[in-house]
Amino acid sequence: MNYRLAKLGLLAAVTCAGLAKAPAQKTNAPPGAIPVGMEGSRMKVLPGDKLEAAPVGDKSKIILRIHDVFPHGTDKRYDLRYFGFVPGEYDLAKFLRHADGTAPTNLPPIPVRIRGILPEDHDGKLIEDKSGGVSLPGSYTAWLIGLGVVWFIAAWPLFLLGRKRKTPLGQAQDEGPDLAERLRPLVEQAANGTLDIDGRARLERMIFSHWRERLGLPGDGDLAELHHQLKKHDEAGPLLRGLEDWLHRPPGTATVDIAALLEPYRRANDDHAE
Repeated sequence: MNYRLAKLGLLAAVTCAGLAKAPAQKTNAPPGAIPVGMEGSRMKVLPGDKLEAAPVGDKSKIILRIHDVFPHGTDKRYDLRYFGFVPGEYDLAKFLRHADGTAPTNLPPIPVRIRGILPEDHDGKLIEDKSGGVSLPGSYTAWLIGLGVVWFIAAWPLFLLGRKRKTPLGQAQDEGPDLAERLRPLVEQAANGTLDIDGRARLERMIFSHWRERLGLPGDGDLAELHHQLKKHDEAGPLLRGLEDWLHRPPGTATVDIAALLEPYRRANDDHAE
């Protein structure tokens, strides 16, 4: 009986050891496809002198940046981060340069794949084409003109009534929510790990547009350089660095003071900047 129990215990130990090693076998597997607009990462050991990310233009299909570099014997281990804007397969080694701007010739391939957001069988239509519906008599332009006239006649009394109302002295008009309140729901979703790709793109556009206007930066500048510059800014940096940190955390594990992150986006701060 004791021999049988010992044999079963040994079998269980061997099984658990095999299960424990299974995830480790996937660490060197090629990375999965990254959706368009999302940041991917790769750790790669490369020989030679320290490398830099090659400069990119507005029409670049992929943006590469070096997040960190670690010594690895006589080589260096690079933490590479990349954004793809066009689906396809890319070699990150082609986006690396020496400090003097020359392209390295002894690098192994660093393949990555960017996948699209729309399904492969998408027909390209942005609206559903429904035929066989009820057709109205007359031309489309005539109907638009008629609806415009009806709307104008109905709205004119309200316009006149509004002109007669005067705002009392010292009473400010409602200007709507400031940028911080419009950013708050997107930031909360990002911190919780529930913000989708469209929401992340919208959040980054709002942040970049705000700081471009506030800092007087050109509107057609390099997006990657703007992102790198704002990450180092005292006020813009905390929120952008937080977005990158939340992206690599398990959903719901980030501890965030959202009010403090949104303080630079309050209307009062905008008024002082003006």
